[in-house]
This record gives sequence, C-alpha cells and structure tokens, in this order.
Amino acid sequence: MNNKQFFFCYNRKLFTYLHEVKSIDYITIAKNPTTDKTFAMFFKNDFLQLALNEYKAQNHDNN
Repeated sequence: MNNKQFFFCYNRKLFTYLHEVKSIDYITIAKNPTTDKTFAMFFKNDFLQLALNEYKAQNHDNN
C-alpha cells in the first residue's frame, strides 16, 4: 500500500460530511508528526470521490 490509496482529510467540516452525512468509514484519526495537525484517513474509492465531488458542488468550504 502507498499514500495514493488514501485520502487524508484535515478539514473538520469535510470530515463530518463524509463520516456523518455520507456514512463513510475512516481508517484512523491521527496527528501529522510534522505539522501537528489532526487528520482522518479514508480509503480512496469511487464512493468517496462522489461524496467529495458533491461536497465541493455544494460549496461547503465557502460558508
């Protein structure tokens, strides 16, 4: 396995959307040792990509 198989989510609103609204399970929640920022790690797949596209189309980050 390599990092290309994973999506690292550092955005809390996006994490909530993926996990609570779209019911996508994450692998783990951890801290980046370099930046000390918390992230959730998801497997990349078509369902995740569709959810990311929907999130972006709904303009959540501009609220």
